[in-house]
Amino acid sequence: MPTLINVVDVRPRVYYRTIQIGPILFEQAPAEDDIVQIPGEGWSLTSSDNDFYPLVRLEVWDGPAPQPSDSWEYERTFRSLMADRLAVVDLNGVCYGEIALQSGHYHLRLLCRGRHHVEAALALDPFPPEGPHEDPLEVWVVQLWPIAD
Repeated sequence: MPTLINVVDVRPRVYYRTIQIGPILFEQAPAEDDIVQIPGEGWSLTSSDNDFYPLVRLEVWDGPAPQPSDSWEYERTFRSLMADRLAVVDLNGVCYGEIALQSGHYHLRLLCRGRHHVEAALALDPFPPEGPHEDPLEVWVVQLWPIAD
């Protein structure tokens, strides 16, 4: 059974509905969709709102990660070469957290839920929020595990 090696939870501030995660060194950029754009060496994730702090969880596994038991509105898998770290960064370049990796090829699973929440402007007090709300309005999970040679 696969083992969770490391996990990091971060609460980045969302500007212009964007969360950036990288570096992810795609040898060939995957197709983009309404949620994931590939502007360079990483993901640009489209959040459902502005000026709030979703939860972004980064998980590193030693084998195929089990599917989380919660229901998810979005799920997508990727394969990529990874550097020695993966970071969550806002549009201003502020790093909110990162997780260490061993360089190599990985499977990546991206999951999201909560995209249909009440707008942050209506759900949070004060607005814009000064920091993360106790209960995140939106949750993202990135699961990584090495590709067996």
